[in-house]
This record gives sequence, C-alpha cells and structure tokens, in this order.
Amino acid sequence: MSNLHTYMQYHDPLTIIARKGSVEDPFVDRTDSLPVINGLITLLEIPSLTDKVTISNLVEVDQQVFEKKQKLNENEFLVHYGMGTIQFHASQEGRVHLCRYKGRGLIMYPASRIYAMIKRNPDVVKTLQDFIEESQRKLDETQIAMERLEEVVRHSVQQTVLAKRATDEANEAADQALEAAGRATNAYQTTRLVYKSPVADYRELRDTYPFPEVGWTVQTYKDGMRYRYDGNNWIEIDVFGQNLQVVNPYRDGLMSVAEHLKLNEIPLEVQDRVVVFCKESYVFQEIIGVVAPFPFQGEILDVRAFCGVYGETETEIVIEKSRDLIHWVDIMDTPIHFNALSHADDKMASFTTKQVAAGDLFRVQINKAGLGLQHLTIQLTIRT
Repeated sequence: MSNLHTYMQYHDPLTIIARKGSVEDPFVDRTDSLPVINGLITLLEIPSLTDKVTISNLVEVDQQVFEKKQKLNENEFLVHYGMGTIQFHASQEGRVHLCRYKGRGLIMYPASRIYAMIKRNPDVVKTLQDFIEESQRKLDETQIAMERLEEVVRHSVQQTVLAKRATDEANEAADQALEAAGRATNAYQTTRLVYKSPVADYRELRDTYPFPEVGWTVQTYKDGMRYRYDGNNWIEIDVFGQNLQVVNPYRDGLMSVAEHLKLNEIPLEVQDRVVVFCKESYVFQEIIGVVAPFPFQGEILDVRAFCGVYGETETEIVIEKSRDLIHWVDIMDTPIHFNALSHADDKMASFTTKQVAAGDLFRVQINKAGLGLQHLTIQLTIRT
C-alpha cells in the first residue's frame, strides 16, 4: 500500500504519496495524454527512473548526453525524473503526447509554498495562498455590497408597488363609471332582435344580407341555426328545435319509449358473423383450398373445430390471413388442437391478433393430421 506522508508538525505541510516499488506496493502503470506547454509536459505522477518513460515515435535522451550537446532534436525528449517533467524540442509546442510510465507517487505542495515574483528591485513575492485569501476577501466584500444593493432594490420595488396600487385604484374608479354607462348601452344593443326572412344556409345568409345592422336575426332552414349580427360578425344564438330531447326509458323524445326499449332488446350477438371451413373425407397435412373473404371490419371472438370421424393421433391446425392471396400470415398464438380419439378441439386455441379489416382473406392450414381423421369443420366467429 502507498505511504502517505503529511508532515503535520509543520504549519503548512507537504503531502507526499510514495510507492515502494515492491511486490506488496508496486509502482502503478500510468498513461497520461498531455499537451506540450512552454516546451514541457508535467506528468501527473513522478515516473520511475528504472522503468523509463515511453512516447510513441519519440526517443528519450539521457541526461548526460543532453548536457554535452545542450539541445534536443525534433524526435527527442528529456525526462527530469526528480520533478516529473519532460522537456521537448520547440517544434513539439502545443502537441498532445501519450506518455506511458510507472508512477512512483506524487508530491502535493500547500498554496502557501507556491509563489510568484510580482516585481524586482526590491523583490516583491506573493504566494498562491496570498492570492486565494485576497480573492476570498474581495468576494466577501462583493457579497456584502450585493446584499445592500438587493435591500435598496427591494425597498424601491415596495414603494413602486404602493404607488402603482394608488394609481390602479384611481383608474378602477374611472373605469367603473365608464362601465356603468357602457352596460346601459350594451343592454340595448345585445337584446335587440330584428327578424329577417330565413335563408338556406350560412353562405346564403352572407350573400343575402351583405350590409347587416346590429340586431338583425336570420334563421337557416337547412340546419335550424339562428344567427344574430352583433355589429362585427353573425353569431349563432340558438338552434330551432333544440328543446326536443333524446328518448330515454321513461319519456318520449325523438323516438318513442316503446321503440327505444325494442331497440335495446336486440342482442349484441346479432352483430356476430361466422366463417365456416369444411373438408370432406380424409384430412392430411395440407392447405385447404377454400379461401374465405371477409367484407367487414371486426374482431375475432372465438374458433371451434369438429370432425365426423376422430383421428387416432393428435391434430394441429392454424388459420392464416392475407390481403393479396400471395402473402399469408399465421394469426394463431396457440393452434387449434385435437387430442387423439376426440371429435372436438380442446378449446385452447388463441390468436396473436384479433383485429379484422374489411377485405381480409382467411384460409386453413393443417400442420399435423391425425391418423384417420375425416369430415373436418372449423367455425370462426367475428363480431362486426
């Protein structure tokens, strides 16, 4: 496990994470993708001198070799293993390189030990901690100023609301006086009805009375609508005959009670339609040639199957649907099934889709024919 040294005995301690490079505490494989800035890359950890640093398409130069020639070629780099920095040729400036190495750990310095030279003669030095504290002080002062400004704005808003309320009350009193006068005039304009000769429909209404006056009232005899001109538009005000109520079990309306009760007594099953498929004599594994078109829209309710002579083995049958007599789709989720020695199916058949569109075509395909089964009848019930 990596050693963590904090040196807490000092006021502003260093924090050092150091690995031993042993089997129990090995160096960690690192791959840092970093840009070259001012000719340098600063790795995220201190690299291992023994395991070296590798960069694709570049060659590492030994420190002693660099000291002799004092410059780097475009494809060379120099690693400062003590600081964890890599030096590059000027042509590599701004490029991003993938640096592979084994990390020994890292040293984290407190902000109070990172400094900047502000000016010379005399030297003025400020640490990062100084900048942080100064920035925090400025933020605190700004926050106090913002709170004072918000208080001033809040007070101004309150005074503005009070002034607006007084103005609104004065305007409201004036509006009420005008409204009272307007209501008197409007009462006359909106209740005045001047009946004109009826017309066929709304289009003929506009053609017959192109310059109407307020209050003109005209009925259209095709739909019984009654329109009144309000000064801008023809407005529908009622429908002639709308007081005729629909029938209910207790009172006559547009239909007598007796007719209504008789209509309700018609069972829903009247809407059920049955499609029947038959196969005389012996049944084999085959597609029965009878195709049944269905001209209505509906929903499949049930399917039943019977045979005059039962089969000695099991029988399985599916129903297929098509729109063009070319492409057929099996609509069964569970096929129609006859147990051996049974005259009727087991009533376990089900459908993947029950919706039927007008014009759908149906046919029967026998996937498994019971031995000796004869005289097959299949009844498909569809509710429209």
